[in-house]
Amino acid sequence: MSVVAKWNSDFEFRVDVAQGETLIMNSVPAEQRPGSGPSPMEAVEGAVAACTGMDLVLILRKMRKTIDSLRVEVIPTRRKEHPRVFTHLELVYHVAGPDLDEASVSRAVHLSQEQYCSVAAMLRPNVEMTYRIVLNGERVAA
Repeated sequence: MSVVAKWNSDFEFRVDVAQGETLIMNSVPAEQRPGSGPSPMEAVEGAVAACTGMDLVLILRKMRKTIDSLRVEVIPTRRKEHPRVFTHLELVYHVAGPDLDEASVSRAVHLSQEQYCSVAAMLRPNVEMTYRIVLNGERVAA
């Protein structure tokens, strides 16, 4: 696995990954960006959301559950001083499906957070991570 970031202009970088995909990253605030692309910290948020989301799809499918929709929202808290690292990430799992139940979804989230999600495992020693679940539009105990 290899990644190369090449400076384009201002604070915009082109990030090429080994399989040939390209991602444009920018550290200028979104409303001032000349182009598209997340900031490096937004990319980390996206990485943990996608990683745990992929786990949920896999785990719930193995449980033979039907997923109509899945959205993982990340609510970050960062230090005020530099380096402005994350101090806390709250993940909100919005999951919907006709045969999904609280026990199955809670189990899948727990397995992802505690055993499978590599990005969460990498962040956890330095970042407090909590989560909550919204199942079929209703918040359930996490």
